[in-house]
Amino acid sequence: MDARETDYVVLGGGSAGCVLAARLSEDPGTRVTLIEAGPWDTNPWIHIPMGFARLYVARKYDWNYETEADAETNGRQHYWPRGRVIGGSGSVNGLVFLRGAPRDYDRWAQSGARGWAYRDCLPYFRKLETFAGEADEFRGTDGPVHVGEVQEPSPGCRAFVDACAALGFARNRDMNGADYEGVAVNQLNVHRGRRWSPAVAYLHPARRRPNLQILTDRVGLRVLVENGRAVGVAVRGPGGEEIHRARREVILSAGAIESPKLLMLSGIGDGAALAAHGIPVAAHRPEVGRNLQDHVMVRSTFRTKPCGTLNEIIASKLRTAWMGIDWALRRRNQMAVGASEASLFARILPGAEEPDVQYQFVNFCLGSGIGAPATSLAPYPGFSFNYCVCRPDSRGDLTLRSADPDAKPVIRPNYLSTPNDLHLMVEATKLGRRISATAPFADLIEEEIFPGPSVRSTEDMVDYIRSGAVTVYHPCGSNRMGSDAGSVVDPELRVRGVEGLRVVDASVFPLVPSSNIHPATLMLAERAADLIRGAA
Repeated sequence: MDARETDYVVLGGGSAGCVLAARLSEDPGTRVTLIEAGPWDTNPWIHIPMGFARLYVARKYDWNYETEADAETNGRQHYWPRGRVIGGSGSVNGLVFLRGAPRDYDRWAQSGARGWAYRDCLPYFRKLETFAGEADEFRGTDGPVHVGEVQEPSPGCRAFVDACAALGFARNRDMNGADYEGVAVNQLNVHRGRRWSPAVAYLHPARRRPNLQILTDRVGLRVLVENGRAVGVAVRGPGGEEIHRARREVILSAGAIESPKLLMLSGIGDGAALAAHGIPVAAHRPEVGRNLQDHVMVRSTFRTKPCGTLNEIIASKLRTAWMGIDWALRRRNQMAVGASEASLFARILPGAEEPDVQYQFVNFCLGSGIGAPATSLAPYPGFSFNYCVCRPDSRGDLTLRSADPDAKPVIRPNYLSTPNDLHLMVEATKLGRRISATAPFADLIEEEIFPGPSVRSTEDMVDYIRSGAVTVYHPCGSNRMGSDAGSVVDPELRVRGVEGLRVVDASVFPLVPSSNIHPATLMLAERAADLIRGAA
């Protein structure tokens, strides 16, 4: 195969890129090149669910983004981890696998992303998964991604679920089914105790196809646009700059940060801003980099009685060793769990028609201060829960720092910049206190560490939220999809003003889903593959 010219060039080997490369190369007459900035996913910690924490601290497979100082979170900068490895963030994330609300996708369609209502998306959610639970019209049974509940919930997890039920929240049989409201043990993309990443699910089975070329350790520099058409990409590889040309289409799947950055470096963005950096304008698209959304969370943390928390296990070399041996033999226990074990989706505001906030139980307690990087466990038994607004109103943006491809973009998240977001977080803090005071969860708690007993008034809670709010790692929306002339891509994900160029990743989401964004990204890529092939 000609290494420098194929039918499709997919730039970005993350979650969406893995799906596209696998699906497009199913046709033996179609040649596909997939290009990833990071290496192959050979590190064993990538494939151990609990290894996400080790990867987070090491930052080896990470773009290591930092936001600008954020006014509404006390002028703090925020670390935004994004995967830089085959599988992208799907190889390093916390593995919670929740689609969000069916109405999330109806809102996409209502906002102008026609053809992306829930009825359009559901067949692709089903297509991508093999669900370990009971089969029904909402769940897939023969897809590449294995999904199932946490196999051995910790005592704290079970107590959290029971306490929420005692407060009147419904126990949800399947949060990826007809409705996501209520409380349940989390579903994870874990199979036989191992992370079932998009690389494992899609790319590894496809990598030996003769019509699929996979190139790693190559950083995207720009899209090549000639006479209004994308004809290839320039990347920097081990031997310097390379040009890879596409006979049919160039597809950007570099994520919510790199995809808008690459568009701007290619002359596709706000014309005045590009000219200020000396970049020739190929297409004036002012919304590139705007509409940036993310979930922002606050933690409640507790010192507990001994109850099987990860803090207790890691504090003992013997228990840590046994956990590793047990996982190697049975592929179960805490090593088979990602970031959190259970979720509650709750209505907060009077008259709310659907849940406003999400809580996630976490079977460990961090030793770092509120708002500080999560780098170590506390030296005592402890667990926590995080909470965030499901559908934040706040919007951020990102712009180029310079025309240098190595320069990180300017990221302004604008967290909590609308009154409703802050109000919901205050009310969520109050509900969190009710959960932690309810048996059997309360029976395990010795002391509330954060917010702590000094935080009582609404003003105290606002200060706590502003001091402690951090990302939930769900940036999206920076290349908005829509039917209006201002949208960056149309409902078939084609970049407006440039032929032969699509964006397929979370950057095109018009609105952030109510929960985790990874399943929605995979669904988007599955449907995009059909759109590209003319099968949708």
